[in-house]
Amino acid sequence: MLIAHRGSHRSEPENTLAAFSAAVRDGADMVEFDVRRTRDGELVIFHDPEVARRAVPSLTHAELCELSATPVPRLADVLAWARDVGVGCDVELKEDGYVAEVAELLSEAGGPLLVSSFLDPVLAQLAQLAPELERGLLLSFTARGAVDRVRACGAGAAIIAMKLLEEAPVRELHAAGLGVLVWDFLPGRPGHAAWLTDPRIQAVITDDVPGTRALTA
Repeated sequence: MLIAHRGSHRSEPENTLAAFSAAVRDGADMVEFDVRRTRDGELVIFHDPEVARRAVPSLTHAELCELSATPVPRLADVLAWARDVGVGCDVELKEDGYVAEVAELLSEAGGPLLVSSFLDPVLAQLAQLAPELERGLLLSFTARGAVDRVRACGAGAAIIAMKLLEEAPVRELHAAGLGVLVWDFLPGRPGHAAWLTDPRIQAVITDDVPGTRALTA
């Protein structure tokens, strides 16, 4: 599986419907995006915690769109778009505090879905609220103890940064019956492409969809 990190944002603004549509044209199987909540309760697709030195939770959706200078889509709109075009979604939750709202929305969405987060408690809540959703724990500092962490938070997979990717954690996760995905994959970086042929790697999250797709052709 090839997952487009924030869409194909080399040609369109990241985390926008334009970037997601470009990713589909480039051959992505899924699009990855970040979810936050605005002051007026809108679940929106936005990566950074603030814009123009103002925190996203302090802004209304309209104010966020104005300050970001690009359209900021709502989660519900992106899920509807993905269902219509037949592409999967990797929904990254950046914060705690609105897990129940996201769980309800995703449970009704249908289509291929993966919910990811760096926050173990967020995934643990999702495991209780919506056990039918696939969940992946993002790892960026260490892959040691990945099996225990993934199991403890109720996830089914580890999503490992390429800088941490080694044989040992992949072997341990696979032996435990847990999924292995990788992020920050770039086809031109030394050693990255070799992992594409490893059957234990279920998906790669990349900023270069066309280049990665070319390696799999």
